This record gives sequence, structure tokens and C-alpha cells, in this order.
Amino acid sequence: MFLEASKSRPRGPGKLLDAVGDARALAGLPKPMDVRALWRDLHGTSAFAANATLTAAANLALAALGAISGILAARLLGPDGRGELAAIQIWPSFLGGLAMLGMPEAVVYYCARSPAQAGRYLGSAIVIALLSSVPFLVAAYIMMPLLLHAQAPAIVRAGRWYLLLIPVFALVGMMLHPLRGMGDFARWNLMRLMPAAMWLAVLIAAWGFSRATPTFVAAANLVGLALLIVPFGALVTRRIPGPFTPDPQKFSAMLGYGLPCVMTSVPNLLNMRLDQMLMASLLPPLDLGLYAVAVAWSDAARPLLNAIGAVAMPSVAAASGQQEAARRLAIRSRMAVVVALPVCLAIAIATPFAVPLLFGPRYSGSILAALVLVPAATVLGSNAVLAEGLRGFGAPSVPLYAELAGLVVTVVGLKTMLVPFGIMGAALASLLGYAAVGAVLLFGARRITGVSVAALTVPRVRELEAAGKQMLGVLGQWLHRPLYQGTRAEP
Repeated sequence: MFLEASKSRPRGPGKLLDAVGDARALAGLPKPMDVRALWRDLHGTSAFAANATLTAAANLALAALGAISGILAARLLGPDGRGELAAIQIWPSFLGGLAMLGMPEAVVYYCARSPAQAGRYLGSAIVIALLSSVPFLVAAYIMMPLLLHAQAPAIVRAGRWYLLLIPVFALVGMMLHPLRGMGDFARWNLMRLMPAAMWLAVLIAAWGFSRATPTFVAAANLVGLALLIVPFGALVTRRIPGPFTPDPQKFSAMLGYGLPCVMTSVPNLLNMRLDQMLMASLLPPLDLGLYAVAVAWSDAARPLLNAIGAVAMPSVAAASGQQEAARRLAIRSRMAVVVALPVCLAIAIATPFAVPLLFGPRYSGSILAALVLVPAATVLGSNAVLAEGLRGFGAPSVPLYAELAGLVVTVVGLKTMLVPFGIMGAALASLLGYAAVGAVLLFGARRITGVSVAALTVPRVRELEAAGKQMLGVLGQWLHRPLYQGTRAEP
């Protein structure tokens, strides 16, 4: 009977999968997870939970790729070389985000509200961002010797060439955002994984060809990012309704929404990167290399929280009314608290052992700073969830005020603690700055939405119970589901 059934199956891509399933069944081996069936069940139970789960899985994959890349870069380049690489990349990355004028957020918002016009919004955003890239690139090229005056001339030259990252952000990076706005989180997450995988491939190539220098690694990464236009373009043009020609009539509305977002991104990026920027200018590469590793390790606290924030914005934006939008925002904010506390505790406990084990004993000097940056990154991730929800609510100015308040605290903290306490002072300044941002976001959200601070931060028992029952129900359905088409389920 087995042979007859096998012969009756059509030839095609699923033939090998069916044969493997039959072989496993005959051998009495356990069946592997049917990811597609699990996804369908979870999506049918709660689309938000499904999208957040998928995004969290992608974030964990990104964190794993980032950890592997960070370890490889640290070991290949050493503390001095790792600091030089950070110096090359820090300013172009900062300015690249700034030069987009908030178009990524505008694309997500408007594509969530008007999916049929997604192609027009994408084309308009790319044109705006490319035009904006020119003055940023020219000004930064002139200023780079001053911005990196503590670095060697070769590092300054590499930093200037790396400024080409700005138009790459405008053309290639912009393609991700309409997919998120339209709720196509599967392909959006796939595209997010590509740059991280490419970065790891660059490091492996540098190791394999004995070209492990900061300048080579940075140049190869820039070329790889530019080449992503091919797969990104193929995915987007198949999933986003055209036409993709820019619509000048949309420029005003997109800039009206995007400029408050980019104004928010300036203090936001400074809150996250001002410490490393000042180190690149004032401190030797060794200190910057140690701190870069501490930051890389602390980022392990953010993938799950970032997943909630990524799904929160289009979910809130697509709500039928203000009351429903406020309800969704409050639920997402409480969910962030539930995730943040155990994640922070687990990573903090692992820090003293994991940092020297993964990055090498030369980075033991990063441990104390990492112990401060882990809760800081957790607060940062929780802030991102609430800020994304407020943007979806149509209130991008609240995150702006919050980031400005946090920037003031960060600047004061760095001014008073960076020189006397080194990387530990930078870590403490970051923690205080993120805490200030969180406080302003909470009170701003209360004022805008009418939802109390307690409702934004204190989880409700019935929500935890309902979420647990949903997950158990989905897993129960999955455990009794046939895992391969054409095979019988076991009784």
C-alpha cells in the first residue's frame, strides 16, 4: 500500500518532502514541526499574535546573526580594529537615518491606511529620500575629518567613502516599509534578515581571504548592501500594488507626517549613539571597541520587544476609531512590560559568563558596562513599543518630546561621567536617558489617549490567561495535525 500511494503522488517540489515523511513514519521517528500549519492556526486565533510571533522569531534570528557577526568581527579585528570599524560606520549610519526625513515611518503609516496606493507612496518616499541624501552626503564629507579627528587618516578616508550608505538607505532600505504597513510580515521579516546574513558573509570572506581589516570589511559591507536592490526589488514588485511612479501630490502629506518622525529620530539616534560618537572623537579605539561589544551584547534584550513595536504601529493605525486605537495601544504597551522583565533578568545573569566566553577574554573589561546596558536596552525596547503605538495613533509629536527630554539627560550624563568613568559613565548616561524617555512617553500617552499610566504598564491577569489558553489551544491543534500532505495521521 505504501508503494502504491507513493506512485500515485504527483511529481513536483513536494515529492522529496513526502518521501522523507514516509521514511520517518516507517522508522518510527517523531514527526518534525509543521511550521505552516502552526502559522495558520496561530494567525486564525490572533493575527496580531501571529505577526508578533513571526517578527520575534525573525528578531531572534537577527540577534543570533548579530551575535555571531559581532563575535567574529571582535575576534578578527581585535579591540583596536573593532573600534576603528565602529568609527567608520557610526556617522554614516546616523546620517543615513536622518536623511530619510521620516519617510520609512510615513510609508508604513500611509500604506496601512491606504494599501491600494502603496506603490505610489513607496515611489514618492524614494524620490524624497534621494533628493535629501545629496546635501547630507556633501556636508558630511566635508565634516568627516573633524568628526573623526581622533582617528588615523585611513579611517577618515574610509568613513568618507562609507557615506555612500546614505543613498543606499534611500533606494534599497526604503523597500522594506510598505510590506510592514500592509501587514505582509512574512516577506518583511525575510527582507530584514538579508542584510544581516550578508554582513556575516562579508566577515567570513574577510577571514577566508585574510583581508580582516576595518577598511576592507566596511567597503565590502557597503557593496553588499547596494546589491540587495535585486532581491528586494523582486519581492516588493510582486507584493505591492503599482504603479510605483512618485506622486508629487503625496509629498506634502508624507513630509507632514515624516518630519516629526525624523525630528524624533535625531534625539533618538543621539540617545542611542552619542556615547559612541563622542568616544570616536575623544577616546582611543580600545575603549570604543570594549564599549561596542557591551552594546552588542545588551542588544540581545531587544528582539522580542522590537517585534511587538513593529506590529503595533500598523495595528493601531488600522483601528476603526480612536477608542479602539487607544485600546490596542494599551494592550501592546502592557505586553511589552510582560516580555521585558524576564528577558532583562535572564540576560543580566548570563552577562559575566557570556561576554568573555563569546567575545574572548580580551573583552572582560566590557562586563560592568554591559550589566548597566542590559536594563538600559530593555527600557529602550519598551519605549519603542509605546512610541510605535503613538505613531500609529497619529501622534508622532509625543515620541519627539520624549526623545528630546531623554537627550538632555543623556548629554548631561555624558558631560559629567564620560571622562572620569570611561565606558561605565557612558553606560550610566544611556540608562538615565532611556528612563527619561520612558517617563515622558507614558505621561504623553495618558494625555493623548486618556488611558491611565497603570493601564499602560500593569498587565491584567485575564489577558495573560487568555494568551496562554490561545497558545495552548494552537499547540494542541498542531500536535494532532498531519505533518505531510499525502500521509496518514497517526491515531
